[in-house]
Amino acid sequence: MIGEVIVIGDLKLRANASLDEYNRLGERMYEIVSRLPGFVSVKSFKAEDGEELTLFRFASEEALEAWRSHPEHVETMKRGHAEFYASGFLQICKVIREVGPFEHS
Repeated sequence: MIGEVIVIGDLKLRANASLDEYNRLGERMYEIVSRLPGFVSVKSFKAEDGEELTLFRFASEEALEAWRSHPEHVETMKRGHAEFYASGFLQICKVIREVGPFEHS
């Protein structure tokens, strides 16, 4: 969809991160984001070399901003940097052109 915003995340966990707590918080964040107007989807992909990327899709910049500034998400992001993540990056991209969908028979 033209104007859609895609966030690409590559976040590396610390060796001593509590996976149980990280997963619990992840589930809670999904509960919140999936109810927000303009949220489209989130999917994770793991490459053969072990790199894992997560793609968040939002219908607009306003929808992304609602998620980015959600109070519970803000607090969880702070915990993520303090407790869970060793390194990483986020890229925020805007769809400027789209081809398809199409089918081949």
